[in-house]
Amino acid sequence: MASIRRTLSPVPRAGGVANVEVCSVGSPLSKSSSSPHSTFGSLDSRAFVLGVFSPRSLRALERSKPKGQLWRKVLLHFLICFMIGVSIGFIPLASRNLSTNLMPKHQAFSFENTKIDSTSSVNEAMEFNVTLNSAVKEQDSNDKLVSEEPYLESQKLLIIVTQTVTNPFQAYYLHRFAQTLKLASPPLLWIVVEMTSQSEETAEILRNSGVMYRHLVCKSNVTDTSLRSIQQRNVALSHIETHRLDGIVYFADDDNIYSVEIFQQIREIRRFGTWTVAKLSEDKGSIVLEGPVCDGARVIGWHVSDSTTRSKRFHIEMPGFAFNSTILWDPKRWHRPTLEPIRQLDSVKESFRVSTLIEQAVEDESQMEGLMNNCSSVTVWHIDLESSYSFYPQKWMIKNYLDVILPLA
Repeated sequence: MASIRRTLSPVPRAGGVANVEVCSVGSPLSKSSSSPHSTFGSLDSRAFVLGVFSPRSLRALERSKPKGQLWRKVLLHFLICFMIGVSIGFIPLASRNLSTNLMPKHQAFSFENTKIDSTSSVNEAMEFNVTLNSAVKEQDSNDKLVSEEPYLESQKLLIIVTQTVTNPFQAYYLHRFAQTLKLASPPLLWIVVEMTSQSEETAEILRNSGVMYRHLVCKSNVTDTSLRSIQQRNVALSHIETHRLDGIVYFADDDNIYSVEIFQQIREIRRFGTWTVAKLSEDKGSIVLEGPVCDGARVIGWHVSDSTTRSKRFHIEMPGFAFNSTILWDPKRWHRPTLEPIRQLDSVKESFRVSTLIEQAVEDESQMEGLMNNCSSVTVWHIDLESSYSFYPQKWMIKNYLDVILPLA
């Protein structure tokens, strides 16, 4: 500051008239002045500039001014800040009013901010109402889609287990069942189990099915053909338990006929669900029902077609039940009576094999849920188609299929 004062202070020099004239100009940092009134006016105007742009010069000015005039600077600063704040506050309102004026009236969809001039025509008002209604409907549809998203995300995984064997109808069964599964809503996993090895024909059908699948192989050396399906299902159960797949397990043979409704309803199963299955009787003349009798969703009895099977615990067919897969790999959650793996037993009679499998998952009917309209609707049909020959075409291609070659005339 000492150097600044020496520069700005009017020090007369000998022989320098021009310097005297220049230095005689009133300086805001000089204590001596030729005109007090003119100095006060210049100080007042320069204090504003120095106060905004040069804090150091303002402090020097404050020391040169009387202390009674400090309130003027404070008041001036307050007024400047106040005006700047008010100006900034009005900027959003001005831009909002400008955008409202530029926007056509029929595009304003808010009831509070929309106004229709009394001089506007009736057609303009009708056009506004139509546009407003369409906007409201579009918003409602968007809200509906948003509200349905959690429902789509909460869909349980369906784990469909199918055991397949080589037979003349294998391609027909697999193709038909794959088309049925494609109609079911995802997520869905199709576990197909074959014996010995993965056949090229089955693998090609699965690749072209359009369904998410896993192709497993049962390598057990089973001499009894009636036990093959048991070993294949156990391979699928072991796969689900090992990989801890979380979903609803359903044993669906490829030779049955299914309604698409069944794949949606079994997603509602909490622990174990059951329903009625229609079977073609042995004499091929009538259809019999196998499965539960329900009072609402509570199982109160069973449909029994054969009196010789009354001694078994649960009268359920293999395609007539489904269960939560966590029963397999989380037994403590469901308080299972045993911690042993759930498997289908081949050491019991054929008519008791399904019942003994279910006994490992539930204790009694109180832990079951009756589905398909309180067990009154039939959604599964078991109809065996037998072939009179055992011809199995390689890659499903028949080369010599004409008995007689008739030449064209």
